[in-house]
Amino acid sequence: MPKRSERVIDYSVYLNAVDYLGTATATLPEITYLVDTIKGGGIAGEMAAPSPGYTGAMSLALKWRTIENAAASLLAPKVHTLDLRASIQTFDTATSEYREVPFKVTVRARPLGLTLGNLETGAAMDTTNNFSVNYLKVTLDGVQVLEIDKYNYIHKVHDVDYLAATKENLGL
Repeated sequence: MPKRSERVIDYSVYLNAVDYLGTATATLPEITYLVDTIKGGGIAGEMAAPSPGYTGAMSLALKWRTIENAAASLLAPKVHTLDLRASIQTFDTATSEYREVPFKVTVRARPLGLTLGNLETGAAMDTTNNFSVNYLKVTLDGVQVLEIDKYNYIHKVHDVDYLAATKENLGL
């Protein structure tokens, strides 16, 4: 029987892999391929044709409960390397046992802005950092499942680099 993923138990945000920043609600990057509409002879209508390895803009948002020193520091106009580390609860249906699986998202990102949030008595401020992401690596249970590096022509899904031929053809 398969193992079932159930929930994120907890998570933390780190800068440069070592500096603990705290816990922020993270809206992780959405990965979309660049597409063009293809139509013409031999095609009954239109279809969206993705460009393998070429992705749209990726973003990351970190929402803090209140204003944090980390939120202010992350506004510095430079590339920040951030790790989002989580423990995911799984359930093994064969053994009826719980297991925790490590999940890690690493990004290199540039700040786009900082929303200071709201001031309301007895409420969270929802201070939010917004970033443009040019590098993304996702590791699940110790296995690298995804790596996108826009500047170095890398687009790996389960260790297959879908931009390898492009990089070779360009002499990079």
